[in-house]
Amino acid sequence: MRELETIMIGLLAPVQSQKIETIPASPSYHTLYERNVDLLCRADKAIDQCQVRIPGPSAEVFDAQSLPSGVKPIGDSSRGECGIRLSTITSERFGKFICILTISGELFEAAIELRQNVSPRPTELKISKNTVLVDGGIRANQMLKARCTSRLGSPVSNLTWYLDGKPIDESMLKPAQITNEMQNEKSLQTIQQEVNLYVTPEQNGMLLECVVNHPAFRSEQRTSFPLNIKFAPEGIPHIHIDELPATGSATVNITIRANPQPITRWTVNERQIKEGESMDIYQAYIPRQTSANGDYTVLLKNNDCAKERAALYTLEATNALGTQTYIIKAVRVDDEGTEVNRNDYYDDSNGATFWLISVWTFFCSVMATRLL
Repeated sequence: MRELETIMIGLLAPVQSQKIETIPASPSYHTLYERNVDLLCRADKAIDQCQVRIPGPSAEVFDAQSLPSGVKPIGDSSRGECGIRLSTITSERFGKFICILTISGELFEAAIELRQNVSPRPTELKISKNTVLVDGGIRANQMLKARCTSRLGSPVSNLTWYLDGKPIDESMLKPAQITNEMQNEKSLQTIQQEVNLYVTPEQNGMLLECVVNHPAFRSEQRTSFPLNIKFAPEGIPHIHIDELPATGSATVNITIRANPQPITRWTVNERQIKEGESMDIYQAYIPRQTSANGDYTVLLKNNDCAKERAALYTLEATNALGTQTYIIKAVRVDDEGTEVNRNDYYDDSNGATFWLISVWTFFCSVMATRLL
């Protein structure tokens, strides 16, 4: 059984001279065919007579002991209670319920308006027409404006925004706008809210979600917009790998971030090897995507290290948004990733600091591995 809907008479006064406050405040929303809905008026004195006017085609006032079919009296008049229980909420029962109390010869009145829960239309999630798009995605490093709209529901829907499963900071949200519209003699509400999100390459692959909650829904409704952020290949400041073995084959392995997928080309000792091609002892592979946020693994295989072990490799990656060049230096390092006979850090001729990182610990740049 639902919790009682109560109307508190408060300080008693004649119905003609004082407006009665209701708790909870009117209107009260219900679902069509909802069962056992209790409506209760309550005063702080005993009631001499309890009468009610029930929503429906008739404006008749009923005594609490002479109610129509489907309506039962509830409450204890000696405790100042007067109310009814609707066995089923039908369409004709939506409207204003009124209780009329006689106390010490004076009349007092209060009301609750029963309104129907109306499910809103499917949620709309749209981005601004001013958004700069590239290759079917959103160009990085711009303000993305998205709007979520839940139309024509009763009562008004509740909107919540999420990014990658986490609530969006309130500072990114504009105040929600609510409008009312009458349809089929029902007052329906539309709510819309805008989020202003500065998008960066780090957000590529995340999900922007608008979650709508409404009493007419059995569960929340989620409308999502995948963030397909487009950006040029990102740079990696300094790349060192372990020197290749003296014999056999080995593979230079580098992970780069870009969206869309880059086209790559290697340069080794003045040889230029395009992705998917082979030249002399070298074989360049087409980049392979390894994550949804734009990580690509790029491989260059040396099939005969006894013939040549290069100490310097250049990788060029290009997509629709730009080109990035990566310089890879091969040095001798120990099992801990430290260059033999050198400190953890050293300065090149330009004074830049280089990090020497082993194949086991440097997961986001370059690794050289022996083929088993």
